[in-house]
Amino acid sequence: MFWRVHIDFIIDVIRLSFTAFGGPQAHLTLMLDRLARKKNYITESELLELSAFCGILPGPTSTQTITGIAYKRGKLPLAALTLLIWILPATLAMLSLLVILNFVDKGAFQKLNLTEYVQPMAIGFMLYSAFKMGKVVLTYINAWIILISAIVLSALIPSVFTFPALVVISALVANFRKDNLVPYKFQLPLRWSNIFLFFGIFIATAILGKLLRPLGGTVYRPFVLFENFYRFGSMVFGGGHLLYPLMYEQFVLHKHYLSASEILTGYGIQQALPGPVFSIATYTGGLTMRDLGLRYELLGGTISAIAIFLPGTLLLFFLFPFWEHLRQYPFIKRSLMGINAAAIGMLLFTTFVSFKNMDGSLLDIFIIIATFILLSTEKIPGAFIVLAAILAAWIW
Repeated sequence: MFWRVHIDFIIDVIRLSFTAFGGPQAHLTLMLDRLARKKNYITESELLELSAFCGILPGPTSTQTITGIAYKRGKLPLAALTLLIWILPATLAMLSLLVILNFVDKGAFQKLNLTEYVQPMAIGFMLYSAFKMGKVVLTYINAWIILISAIVLSALIPSVFTFPALVVISALVANFRKDNLVPYKFQLPLRWSNIFLFFGIFIATAILGKLLRPLGGTVYRPFVLFENFYRFGSMVFGGGHLLYPLMYEQFVLHKHYLSASEILTGYGIQQALPGPVFSIATYTGGLTMRDLGLRYELLGGTISAIAIFLPGTLLLFFLFPFWEHLRQYPFIKRSLMGINAAAIGMLLFTTFVSFKNMDGSLLDIFIIIATFILLSTEKIPGAFIVLAAILAAWIW
C-alpha cells in the first residue's frame, strides 16, 4: 500500500537527487517546478512557506524542505526514505572520491594535477555565495556592524568557539533595532522530550569522546568526528557553503588534520555534484581519518554524513507542527538575519585566508573573477564550471 500510494513521489525525488545542482536556491526552483507545478504534491504557496520555515532552522535548507514535503504526505516513513534518497548520490560520490585519492593521490592523479584550477574556482564560488546572501541580509546598519565584527573577531580569535559565540551575539544585536514587525505571542507547545533528545545526542557524544581518548585514534576519533559534525549541523544557517569556515577552523587551524588546499579542493569538486552541499562533510570527515587506513577513512566519511544531517532533520520533525507560529515571531526573524550576517563575515574572512594560502598568481585571480561573473549570469550551472576547470587543468 505504501509503495502504491507514494511510488510516483519517490521516483521524482530520485530524479531530483541526480539533477538538482546549484545549492538551496536552485533546488527550491526545481522543487517548485516538479513537485508543485507539475505534480501538485504540494501547492506553490505551501512549498514557499515550508522553505521559509526551514530557512530559520540550522541545517541543510533544501534537504529539510524536501524531507518536510515527504513528512506532510506520508509522515515519518516517507520522510526518512526521502532523506536517504536525496543525500545518497552526493554522499556516495564523495566516498568514491576518497577511494580514488587513497589509491592515486601519490601517483598519476598528482601528476595530472586535475584540481589545479579547482581551488581558485572554489574561492569564486564562496565569494558569489557571500554576495548572494549579502543582497538579502545586509539591508540595515546592524547587519553591517555584525558583518564587520565577525570578520574582525575571526581574525583576532581563531578558535572553534568563535562562531558559536558569534551566533549568540549576532542574534542579540540584530534585535536591537526598530522595524515594522508585529509582536507575536510566544505560544509553542514544544515536545520537550524531543528537544532533550536533540541536545542529549550532542552531550553524550562529547562525553564519550573525552572518556575514549586514552584508547587511541581508532576508537576516539570517530566519536570526535560525530560530535564535530553534529555541532556544525546544529549551528549552520543559510546553506552548506557556510560549513567551509567551520571545517577550516576545526580541521586545518585547530587539529591540523587537513591542509587548506585539500579542504578547498574538496569544496570545489563538491560544486559539480547534485544534491545537498552538506555532503562536503563526507569528504572532509573521511580525509581526517586517512592515516588509519581506507576502512576508517570510509567510516569517517559515513559517520560525518550521518552527523551533519541528523540535527537539522531532528529539528524539522520536532518543530514542523509549529512552524506557522515560529515564522511570525519577530525575535526569530531578526535573529536569523543577524546570524546570517555573522556567517557572511566569517565566510569572507575564511575566503581571504584560503586565497593567502594559494600562490595568488594572476591566473588564479582571473579564474576567481571569471567564476564569479559566470555564476552571476545565472545561466551556466555550477557543475559545468567545475568540469571546465578540471578539463582545463588536464589539457594545460
